[in-house]
Order: sequence, then structure tokens, then C-alpha cells
Amino acid sequence: MKSRILTVLGMMCIAAMSVQASTIAYWRFEEGPDRAQVSHGGLPDGVYYEGTADSSGNGYGLSVWTEGWAGYQYRSDVGISYVPRTGQPNQFAVKNTGGYPTLFTNPDDPIRTITPSAFTIEATFKLENGGWRTIVGRDSRGAFAGNPDLAALYFQAIPGNGLAIKFCDVSGYWHEAVSASNIFTGFDWGTNPDGIGVPWYSMAAVSDGSTLSLYLLQIGAGTGWQLIAQTNIAASGSPNTALTMGQGSGSDWIAGTWTVGRGMYAGGHTDRAYGFLDEVRISDAALSVSEFLIPEPASIVLMGLGAMGLLRRKQ
Repeated sequence: MKSRILTVLGMMCIAAMSVQASTIAYWRFEEGPDRAQVSHGGLPDGVYYEGTADSSGNGYGLSVWTEGWAGYQYRSDVGISYVPRTGQPNQFAVKNTGGYPTLFTNPDDPIRTITPSAFTIEATFKLENGGWRTIVGRDSRGAFAGNPDLAALYFQAIPGNGLAIKFCDVSGYWHEAVSASNIFTGFDWGTNPDGIGVPWYSMAAVSDGSTLSLYLLQIGAGTGWQLIAQTNIAASGSPNTALTMGQGSGSDWIAGTWTVGRGMYAGGHTDRAYGFLDEVRISDAALSVSEFLIPEPASIVLMGLGAMGLLRRKQ
């Protein structure tokens, strides 16, 4: 019996190491304290400064654009008190402090050039109602010939409170999985600025190179993970469905930079996700539901299908 227990524990450790090894970046926003600004170190607007750490150990911290009108503050309102996958306490999330929030990776870091053949993106959120709200993006212009204004990736909420994962691959093909409308509940800043009583959610997008899937969990609802959109990207005819690093550059961006809380369209910062963001993780592997940060059982109910690789203009 003791031998069997040790064997099981050993297998669990190996599995945990495997998941950890696939983590590219993991932003937990645990610096705090409550209501403190994510620091920009007093630098000029738009200059990279690591204000919040990367918990993966890879050193890919995030910078705000500046404090205040284009920044974030730590908030003690969180969806989960600890992370089931790691057992770590979760004390803070971040919330935008102005109308132009931006968090972005260092353009000089290697994360800017990665082109994973498989990936998983996870985030926990409580968002304001609105139009296109990009939770995780990747800056680019020109990678997709069908609409050069599209960026490299959008992990986002869309008008009508649907959710989506959209990306361009290294071969120039566009892929997306888009949920049905009203898949989650948001809040209106004018009447409920802190989203009191509004549910928290976790979302995960998974590409294994052949299938693109989008999952949603309403935290505390007891319904488990739901498969809300799925697309057969292998049917697109692309010779290589790995995520592109993108193309181009501008006065305030360079292709491949990862963003949290905003997207890009036509080479401009846009599609900002106003509200609360937490526990954002990017992995270079197609994780199963049991490997997500909040590994609740999946009830595989397809609630909405996105168009299979069809172009949808973002705005």
C-alpha cells in the first residue's frame, strides 16, 4: 500500500512538473496592497517598466502604460481565495483606473517571438458590459492578408457579451471560435462601478494545432467548465497552424508583444477590457480541463459554435 501511495504521489509530481514546464507566462497580480496602483516607476508614458511579476519564473513581467489614466490598481475583490491547481492564496486582482488601460510585455523579451504550435490561454475576469473587450492580445498589423488590420490574437469578450478566441497562424490563415451571445453577465460602470453581485468567470482557449476550443467556468455556480465554442482549424487547409508572432510596428507597439486588458486594430490600441482581471496564464501546450488553474469537472455541452475560420470584422 505504501509503495502504491508513493507511486501515485510520484506520478502527480511528474504531471505537475509537466504542466509547469509548459507555462510561458503567468500573471497573478499579487503585489498589492488593495487600491494601490500598479507601479510604473515614475518613467515616461509608454516606457516598459515591470510593475507586476511573472509567476512562471520566466521573467516576463507586465508594464502599465502609466499610472492613473492608463493604468491599473490592485483590488481585493477576487473570484477565488486560492488557486486550486497550485494551492497558492489569491489576494488581489487588478482593475483599470482610467479609460485607456494597458498592460504589456517587454518588447525585448523572448516571449515576443514565440510561435507555439499548441497553446492554452486562461484568465479569470469580471468585466463591464461593452463592445470588443480584449483580455489577452498580441500586437500586429498585416499578418492576415484577408484583413491586414487584424492583430495576431484576440482572447476577448465581444458585443452582446459573447466570448471568442481568434488568431492568425504562421501561414497567414485566420482561425476563430466564437460563442453564442449572452454567455456571461457583465456590469455597467455608471450604476454599479465595482460590479457588486456580478459573477466572476474563468475562460480558457485551447489550440492543439487541429482543433480550437473555448471553455467557460462561472465561478461558484457549480456547473463546471462548459465548452462554449469549437472550430476544426485543420479543415482550413493551412500547412502550419502555429500562432504567428505577427508583423509590423508603430510608434507605440511592435509585433509579437503580448497585452493584457487591451487589443489592437488597424495598428492602434483599442478594444479595452474594463473591469477586473486575474490569474492570466499562457502555456505552450494544449492543456486538458483537468490541468486548468481551476480544474473543475467539465460538462461538455456545446453552447455556441464560432464560424470555422470565417473573417468577422471586429468593429
